[in-house]
Amino acid sequence: MDDLVEVATFTFPNETDILETLLQDAGISYFLRNENSALVVPSIWTGGIGLVVKSPDVQATVELLKRDGFGKYLHTEFV
Repeated sequence: MDDLVEVATFTFPNETDILETLLQDAGISYFLRNENSALVVPSIWTGGIGLVVKSPDVQATVELLKRDGFGKYLHTEFV
């Protein structure tokens, strides 16, 4: 079984809208941790929306994020 890795964190759900399409087009399986929490209590919630992928997809995901302008959301170990 592949390990799951959180590679990036977003503040608002709308920041992930385009990214989700890019990931789907690239064939990368992912999920967004805490996405629903951000919708319910955005003004007091501070955990962020985590982009989680399978470990074999980490490198492709990081490259996609950097290439398409999402690099600022990457966790420091992937920058």
